[in-house]
Amino acid sequence: MKKKYVICILCISFFITGCSKTDGKTSTNKDFGQVENTVSENLCNQVKNDYNNSEYAGTERENYEAYSGFWTVDGISHETVISDGGTEFSATITNGTELKGYLYSQQGTSGRIAEIDNITADIENNECYYDFTDDGWGGTGTLYIQFMENSIGIEVQNYKMDDKNLSGFGITGVYPLERADKFKIEKAGTELSEQDLQNAVYDRYYSKWSEDSMLAAIEERNQYLERCSFYKEVLEYMENIREVKDIANVAEPLYHTDMKYYKSQDFEKDPSLIIHLAKNEIYARHGYIFENEDLNNYFMGQLWYEPSCIPEDFDDSVFNEYDTANLKLLASLDTYS
Repeated sequence: MKKKYVICILCISFFITGCSKTDGKTSTNKDFGQVENTVSENLCNQVKNDYNNSEYAGTERENYEAYSGFWTVDGISHETVISDGGTEFSATITNGTELKGYLYSQQGTSGRIAEIDNITADIENNECYYDFTDDGWGGTGTLYIQFMENSIGIEVQNYKMDDKNLSGFGITGVYPLERADKFKIEKAGTELSEQDLQNAVYDRYYSKWSEDSMLAAIEERNQYLERCSFYKEVLEYMENIREVKDIANVAEPLYHTDMKYYKSQDFEKDPSLIIHLAKNEIYARHGYIFENEDLNNYFMGQLWYEPSCIPEDFDDSVFNEYDTANLKLLASLDTYS
């Protein structure tokens, strides 16, 4: 049985000197006063086009690295699969299309385990195939793996059960898979444990990257942070207040406001700029394109940010309950101008 990856952060010092601060901000408030906009009518389209044309903008046809992580039937957690039974697919995708992983299934009543190790395939046009010769019970067949918008589907084709398998158990049938942390994050009123939160953060923000691709992406996005007038202030806060001096500065958001509820005490040591960014990154996480030049440069410098929606098309129905509650709180605390 595979053990869940140990969460690790590459401790590589990352220092960037910010530009001199500029004036001239104008706030355009919507709902909780969340989004700060300024001039530059063509900026949104430029940002979207630049990102889509960049080397690190994942596309459905060529880059599937965002699918790296754990996927389970019904989106249950890894721990639930082990304790109650279920099916889990672990995927690690590098170089855009190179898949490595395993498929694990545990029967809840009997505790029987079936597993296909060392799955390797090249993904093309949202699909790939892998022929297996043993599922732990002597069964053979072909895994047909499909990568869809928010899910992965695995169908076992040409399955042949071993004659000695009297239980009838094995890797067979169809497995509709969702993110393993989806159930825990979206379940109303449920708080993640600290360990579950760390696991979810790793799966979402680190698991899809190889060390080389992450470093290359950081170098690519440095140009935006160098043009952000307040980034030096953010960097000083991260290093001196949070004592974070590695790539976590650009690999994950300041706060995980879509995964847990925060209280006003959590922001007591934060300067007004950090509170302002924490509020706006709730939008950034959903692809909101900022018209404010500094906000645009700051978020374009974050590896997790994928601009996709201009302000007039943005629909806040994408927010989950954590987003909504934390946005209301941060809007009340935001005094940055």
